[in-house]
Amino acid sequence: MQLVVFAVVLILPALQREGFLSGIELQEDCKDIIERFGDMSCGLEGFGGLEDIDPILCTLKCSGNGRPKLPKGACSDGDLNCTLFGREELRNWGQGLQSRVNQVLKSWCPGYPRK
Repeated sequence: MQLVVFAVVLILPALQREGFLSGIELQEDCKDIIERFGDMSCGLEGFGGLEDIDPILCTLKCSGNGRPKLPKGACSDGDLNCTLFGREELRNWGQGLQSRVNQVLKSWCPGYPRK
């Protein structure tokens, strides 16, 4: 009996914290997606690296004073729109940026793999 209580008291909360039994799916945060692709966006525009995010203007703040726009649907009411739709918009934006980087590498780097 004590073993069962021990298991419930210690193990169940740990599983719930990780989302295993809590009924939620662990999802990537909007900021994580923006930070992953923000440097790429700033760099492709020639503005250096990502420094910050401006959710009010829905832009990135780059080290070279550039401010590339985030995709439509990424922000609303002066904040990041981290709904399922907002995260999907950001992932699509990131895939588009990655495609642009791949195109640049294919045209400028002869040794870059061509598919």
